[in-house]
Amino acid sequence: MFSSIITLCSASVLAACSNNDSQLLEVFNVNGSEATARLTINGNVVFTTNVYIGKNGIGKTGEGDSKTPTGTLHVVKAFGVKPNPGTAFEYIDITPTTYACDDNCEYYNQIIDLTEVNHECHGEEMYKLVPQYNYGLTTDFNADNHWPDGSNIFIHCKGQKTYTGGCIAFDEDKMAEILRRCNTSLEVRISE
Repeated sequence: MFSSIITLCSASVLAACSNNDSQLLEVFNVNGSEATARLTINGNVVFTTNVYIGKNGIGKTGEGDSKTPTGTLHVVKAFGVKPNPGTAFEYIDITPTTYACDDNCEYYNQIIDLTEVNHECHGEEMYKLVPQYNYGLTTDFNADNHWPDGSNIFIHCKGQKTYTGGCIAFDEDKMAEILRRCNTSLEVRISE
């Protein structure tokens, strides 16, 4: 399930393979379940766009509150139902057996493949959540995977709804651009 890290060091990805790059994704100007996001690389604004956040805004306190966390997050891996668009992140190919686990178990707050673990997961069947999971990024939110502090805070594509369960949702072209241009030095800051 886990493909090798793909490294593309070319001008088309702004030499994003150097972990010395300053990469910042800011989410601010919150208005209900909508906000503004700005991607800045090495002090240069790449884009500013509208995004969807949690149905109940920001200030996550636990599992199921439909809020996006505040503060600073770091991106860990990339994933997608669609093929890897050329990212420096480790890329998880989403298949029909891939789940985002939110069960009170050892796999809480993790992406798992049911062909690799013995677990009858009741979490999200990621393969069925398109276009949302066409492309996405995992974050280090609740890195200790402590239930019920909140799970699977992703950065992913927008779907039909104008809100998320706590994730940050971008237009698909912007999501693919983030994947192509950024690496593990990307920092995500969420504020009002």
